[in-house]
Amino acid sequence: MPNAHIYPLSRLVHAGPRAWQRMLTEIEEGTSYASRYYQPVREAVVQLTAARGRGADAIVAEIKTQVRNAGGPRWANRLSDNVNAFEAFKADFLPRIARFRKSFLREKKGGCEFGGLVLSGGPHFEVIDNAARIRHVFLYVAKWSSKDLAAYLELLGLIIEEEYGGDPTTLWVMDLRQGEDLKWRSNAGMRRRCKDTAQLYSRFLNAMANGQASNP
Repeated sequence: MPNAHIYPLSRLVHAGPRAWQRMLTEIEEGTSYASRYYQPVREAVVQLTAARGRGADAIVAEIKTQVRNAGGPRWANRLSDNVNAFEAFKADFLPRIARFRKSFLREKKGGCEFGGLVLSGGPHFEVIDNAARIRHVFLYVAKWSSKDLAAYLELLGLIIEEEYGGDPTTLWVMDLRQGEDLKWRSNAGMRRRCKDTAQLYSRFLNAMANGQASNP
């Protein structure tokens, strides 16, 4: 059964034919620029939460070092975006976390079967909030379209159900651009649309694999 990460798959859910062609190329090449861009702040947030808020200045210094060492044409923008997101988390979300439980940044799960695909992806970490509830945290930093975000969160909610022992209501979407919770609920219509897209993408991948096998 073909594998797919929920990030590129979510981009296909509302895409037209031309966008499909472009995004399929990106998927095949394994590009993940958006993920790499905000990797420093995700790691920093997990580190700060695990340390119960201690060492914030040193963590910010590490973000700056990572971004500067990586370089690139937009490194200054990347630096400010990551630092600003970190400061938003520290001010608006950290006080509402009672206890850190586990990081998922480097955890590899077996995958969740859906629409003929094995889906990968997951929340960034797990905490206990101030109401003593287990929450699966997704750090939303990049600016996505509302449709793409809805599809991504639907797929993420599915994975939380199947792979992380929770349900969609445990998903805590922290909008680090606005400094507030992003309100979201699982939607049956969106899940059907995601499944239809997964089935179409699965057929495409299987056809590509069969074509390559018949043309060695």
